[in-house]
Amino acid sequence: MIDMGEQYFKGVLAGYLGANFMSGPITEWQIDIIKENISHYCEATIDHSQLSYQEKEDQKRQMNQRLEVYIQGVKDDVRAKGRMK
Repeated sequence: MIDMGEQYFKGVLAGYLGANFMSGPITEWQIDIIKENISHYCEATIDHSQLSYQEKEDQKRQMNQRLEVYIQGVKDDVRAKGRMK
């Protein structure tokens, strides 16, 4: 089973935020763009694995569910810190 968990999501977002690509106020669409990039990368990684078609679809569904929950948490945190534009 491919683990495309929260640690990967955290790493990508930390990279964007830590490199000051997103200094100052952050808009929701900026976070959504990062989410889409993470999703495309994870889906491509799953597609190129040795899993069966059904296993790949299950992995993608699970990854997207975890990503949605994680990104909503990021948005809530950014709002709570007053950085959401």
